[in-house]
Amino acid sequence: MINPLQLTKLLNIYNMGGKKRRAIAKEAKDAANASLLDAEDRRAVAQAGVDKQRAAYESFEFTNPYANMQNQYAGMENTYEDLTVNQQQAQFQAQQGQQQRANIMQQMQGAAGGSGIAALAQTLANQGQLQTQQISASIGQQEAMNQKLRAQGAAQIQQQERMGAAAVDLQQRQGEAMVQQAESGRISTLLGMEYGALTGAEAGVQQGFANQQSAIGMDAQMYAANQQMKGQIIGSAIGAAGNVMAANMKVPAVPPSDRRLKKNINKIGESHSGLNIYSFEYKNPKHGEGLFQGVMSDEIPQEAVVSKGGYDHVDYSMLDVEFKQI
Repeated sequence: MINPLQLTKLLNIYNMGGKKRRAIAKEAKDAANASLLDAEDRRAVAQAGVDKQRAAYESFEFTNPYANMQNQYAGMENTYEDLTVNQQQAQFQAQQGQQQRANIMQQMQGAAGGSGIAALAQTLANQGQLQTQQISASIGQQEAMNQKLRAQGAAQIQQQERMGAAAVDLQQRQGEAMVQQAESGRISTLLGMEYGALTGAEAGVQQGFANQQSAIGMDAQMYAANQQMKGQIIGSAIGAAGNVMAANMKVPAVPPSDRRLKKNINKIGESHSGLNIYSFEYKNPKHGEGLFQGVMSDEIPQEAVVSKGGYDHVDYSMLDVEFKQI
């Protein structure tokens, strides 16, 4: 059967355990809060780094390297445009023919007579006319060749100019496409950086919140366990003692435990609830002679302290420390 003194001691142990529970819960909450603050600090640092990289990346200017490309074939000259006819050769042939005819006239003048000279002159005139026609034909052939070469040169220039213009246009369009692709890649990269940083930071913060909830849950579990233990203690005591406990309850002894009344105080251990246990002697023999074991009234819960005659006395029935002579 649990007597009233044992019940009081059990309840006191329960109360001391509650203090430990609260201390443990506070420690867990403090750790969870510190973890959350650390996660938020790391998120801020990561965000600052991402912002810096994003600013640098956004300020970078993509340009089209082919934007100012020029057609290298534009403005070309036709090398055959200024070709001329070879007049010197024609003049030389004409002069040579005239000289030959003059020589023939001079040689044949004495032998042929007047009529013969006339016929010969006609023949030579006909030959001169034929030579002139031949010279004109040669000049015409040269003129035709020159015109053909001029046309070929002009065609080549036009073809090269068009090819050059097409190449410049193609390069410019490719450059524009490259710039657009770079801009699209930059946007995708920035979004990836932002979402990556946000995901990592949020994961840390969520873990911090989870730690807080875990600490709160642990505190609730410990509190529920203590409440259950308290109910079991009280229920067991009431069930065992009933009305007899109230009838037989006695006022526990309250020995003096004021530090001012003691000497040769030495700590010799701790109780289960964390109270310091000392060995000591009383200064006045009327309180007891020899060496005693107990607590100091200024170190224990004040509900176990009773003031008498200006000094503190301790109700050891409320503590898990035994007062005895050793």
